[in-house]
Amino acid sequence: MSLSPYFKVKDVATFKAIWKGAFNPFAHKKDCVHYAFTFHTAEDGTVHAHCREAYSSAETVLQHLADVDGPLKHAMGVAELERLEVHGPAAEVEKLKEALTPLGCKFFVTEWGFRISKPQQEEKDTVCHLYPYFTLKDAPAFKKIWGDAYAATQAAAEAEKSHMYAFAFEGETTALCREAYADADSVLLHLKNVDGPLKAALDPTVAELLRLELHGPASEIEKLKPALGPLGCRFFETEWGFRN
Repeated sequence: MSLSPYFKVKDVATFKAIWKGAFNPFAHKKDCVHYAFTFHTAEDGTVHAHCREAYSSAETVLQHLADVDGPLKHAMGVAELERLEVHGPAAEVEKLKEALTPLGCKFFVTEWGFRISKPQQEEKDTVCHLYPYFTLKDAPAFKKIWGDAYAATQAAAEAEKSHMYAFAFEGETTALCREAYADADSVLLHLKNVDGPLKAALDPTVAELLRLELHGPASEIEKLKPALGPLGCRFFETEWGFRN
């Protein structure tokens, strides 16, 4: 289960101090798959923050929310919640609707994907996450394109240094490919490998790119700006986190 809150930050120093303070005594860490704070500065200077986090189940998502109730309320004094999403299996998503619907959460159901076992990253999560969102015009056609391409993506996982890959859907209107790779070169290799299905999916009758995000270390982000910048990608720099 991935929990994806995005914040518009008014006082960056205080916001970071609150969450860094909550990070050191992180409760129930064993139930967390990965956790990292990433930051994007817009052209107008506005800072946007994202907590990139995933848990073993709906129950452990709720457990974490209870654990961070204090710092979250404190942070809401210096930031506002821009967007909240949950991504996961339908059965687990249902368990979170009662708690998160009042917050305007969008619920994405994972339909297919994989997560590869990798070494733990304790001090900092250095993986590059690529999040393309699509507005769907023809959901069945979109799903068939990417469903047909899935076997090739699985086969290329080792070469692409893939950490995770999954398609998740908010009804029949919005899709997200939740994917992560070891470094910038691996992201670029994956983009080369899926050039055909991506072009097919972006046929005007099938879907259009709604939003594109890249979350990762500053050094890797720089390598991806020439390729992803022209697509309007928003780059979020990882500042602290871990990957179990």
